[in-house]
Amino acid sequence: MVNKFLNLKGLGCFLLLLTAFASCKDDSEAETSVNVNLSAKPQVEGSIDAEMLKNLEVTITEVRNQNASVVLLSESGFGTVTLEKGVYNIAVKKVIKSSTDADSIYISSLMENVTINDENQLIELKVIALPASSLNKGFIFSEIFFNGEQNSGRMMHPDQYFVIFNPTSEVLYADGLCVAVTHHLAWQDKQLWYDDFYPNRVPIGGFVTIPGNGKEHPVKPGEKLVVAFTAIDHSAVEGYDHAVDLTGADFEIYKGPDNNDVDNPDVPNVLLTENGDSYGFFFQPRGYFSPLMFKLKDGNKSTIEQFYNDNIKTSKRLVAATDSTEESIVDIQILSVPTDDILDGVQTSDVPQDVKTRVIPEIVDRGKFLVNGCHRQELAIRKEIHVGSVVYYQDTNDSSEDFVMQKGQNSFPKGWRKK
Repeated sequence: MVNKFLNLKGLGCFLLLLTAFASCKDDSEAETSVNVNLSAKPQVEGSIDAEMLKNLEVTITEVRNQNASVVLLSESGFGTVTLEKGVYNIAVKKVIKSSTDADSIYISSLMENVTINDENQLIELKVIALPASSLNKGFIFSEIFFNGEQNSGRMMHPDQYFVIFNPTSEVLYADGLCVAVTHHLAWQDKQLWYDDFYPNRVPIGGFVTIPGNGKEHPVKPGEKLVVAFTAIDHSAVEGYDHAVDLTGADFEIYKGPDNNDVDNPDVPNVLLTENGDSYGFFFQPRGYFSPLMFKLKDGNKSTIEQFYNDNIKTSKRLVAATDSTEESIVDIQILSVPTDDILDGVQTSDVPQDVKTRVIPEIVDRGKFLVNGCHRQELAIRKEIHVGSVVYYQDTNDSSEDFVMQKGQNSFPKGWRKK
């Protein structure tokens, strides 16, 4: 009887454990998905009406496996969806066509790396609406070669360059035109100071400025100018098998003999401004720092200094612990540009890392341009639009659509404009 009792008791315990295990398993499975609420509101009050919001598609993509769900919003901008817990990219992209392309409206919103964990979690989308006719405020990038060349196994940065294009119907002056690189790395988690600036300002590590009094460097409609990191014929360097000739550049970035840089005396230099508490100004070959463009009234040193003094701010940075030091928070200087002053910018990174933290606000670029790795000869070039015999470039503030990747670079030898 004792043995029988023990056996029954043991069987009972086993059944209880089995039941408990099954119950826990069911609870765990049930908790892997949650209901999520979406709420879309215009970033600028009054810019989007109920008709625009009705049936607006929100695409929610799971970062790990790229599974996508589509939610249709109501005219009040609300929607619900059931999702597995995880990290998601959430995007709205819609073009409302009218009788003329110039009157088309681009509606968009983008949130990346959103963690979804909680039942009835609320995701608030700030939606922007821009008419196509308002996209071109001035100069734009038509080419950006940040990826760099690899020649005979040697990594090469001096053959990097960018091309500025005048898409307007008026003569624009390049004096005071500035090209900067962002301070925040695209693949990093948000830094401590990030939310103090975004989306209204963009922190930059440094910038270059085209010199001039305001009227020295005219660029006609449909014309371009080239800024080279080193304005030499790189193909003439022994062992640089795939490099290009940049002797025809309009301007050159010269960092001085301490940086083992080469100065072409026939090409004028831009003015260099860097923030000492950042990485400074350079094109990272994987695109982790993104380029952007803004304009000062002229390219005089006093104007540049005034901009710097007006836009430098003390902020905080988290310094990670090391084997010999504890985690700490230090004061740093952040130089930033008002988002409203940005003429053009391209969110860049590489395919392996993608974009973890957006460094170019969506109102400037709601897309991204990704290279496949470091030093792959990959050029970002805008899609061409032919109007008669004149070539223009597509600019919808969406680099995913506006730019294509070209393998190999364009060269700008002496006399290239006359060909």
